[in-house]
Amino acid sequence: MPTIRIPQEHWGRVWRVLVASGPISRLSQEPVYQVSDEQLRLLRRNKLPFKLVSEANDQPAGEKHG
Repeated sequence: MPTIRIPQEHWGRVWRVLVASGPISRLSQEPVYQVSDEQLRLLRRNKLPFKLVSEANDQPAGEKHG
C-alpha cells in the first residue's frame, strides 16, 4: 500500500476526500497515512497535494505531488 504525507495546510480537504473514498490507516503522530492505490489515483485525479513517503523511515520517496 502506498504511504503518503498530507501537507498540514491542505489536510482537511485531502482528509475528507480520502475518508469518503474508503478506509485509511494513520502510521504516526505526523499526517502520514497508508492509502489504497485507488485512493492515490483519486488524489492525483483531483490534483490534491500529498507526498509519497518511504514506509521504512517516513522520508520522501523522491516524488512530490500536488
